[in-house]
Amino acid sequence: MTASDSDAGNAAILDLANRFETIAADGFEGKPYRDALADLAGRVRARPGAAPRVAHALGIMIRLIGESDPTSRFAAKTAILDEAIAMLAEE
Repeated sequence: MTASDSDAGNAAILDLANRFETIAADGFEGKPYRDALADLAGRVRARPGAAPRVAHALGIMIRLIGESDPTSRFAAKTAILDEAIAMLAEE
C-alpha cells in the first residue's frame, strides 16, 4: 500500500463519517433520520474493515463536538452519532 492508497482510504473513511454527521445534523433539526442512519450503517458494515474505522472517526468527532460545546447544546446530535457507532458494531 502506498501513501496515496492510504490517503484515499482515509479520505473515504472521513467521507463516510461526514455523511453520518450530515444525517445527525438533520436529526438534530428534528427531521427523521433513523432510516438514513440504518441504511448508511448497513452499507458501511458491508465494506470490509470500514465499520471500525468509521466508528473511530465518529468517536473523535463526538469528542471534538463535546469539547467545543460546554453547554451541551449539541447533545442530541452527539447522541445520534452514538447511535451510528452502535449500528456500526452490529453484526
